[in-house]
Amino acid sequence: MKFTPRLEMQAAAAAVLLASGLALGHVAAQTPESQAAAHPVAPDQTALVAAEPEQPKLNERHVNCVAKVVHHEAGNQPREGKIAVAHVLLNRVKKGFGDNVCAVAKQPGQFFRIDRYHPDRKSDGWAEAVDVARDVLAGEARDISRGALYFHANWARPNGFFRSRTKVARLDDHDFYR
Repeated sequence: MKFTPRLEMQAAAAAVLLASGLALGHVAAQTPESQAAAHPVAPDQTALVAAEPEQPKLNERHVNCVAKVVHHEAGNQPREGKIAVAHVLLNRVKKGFGDNVCAVAKQPGQFFRIDRYHPDRKSDGWAEAVDVARDVLAGEARDISRGALYFHANWARPNGFFRSRTKVARLDDHDFYR
């Protein structure tokens, strides 16, 4: 068979397509699994290729309870201090202090009467407290309190209860204990 210049160009183009793996028949025959195996993604590019995982639906009552404690107890603290206070609530739930963060926050003599606390919900401080509560409850903020179950203002002299505990962190105006 004699090739004409046009046929030679078509043959060359087909060879390039086949060599690059972009020929329509080749791509159509692949399954997503075989494509992934043939074209592995570098670990640092996985986030660009993978779909965003669906975020768990947060209990808004729990978000509100944590935000109230964060706003009241750590409203004057930087974000790290707020995150640590929020983690104290979670750590207490994990240790059996209550069934959920609201039960822990409402225990007599532990925090304050959160049902009677009504912060300005239009303030920047409240917005940040809610953001911290969401991040902590969703597991998106690491526990910088180091598993603390208690905290107090470090400008106040610790009472006997705190002196009998192990101090695990100091963040700005708070000391954290287990």
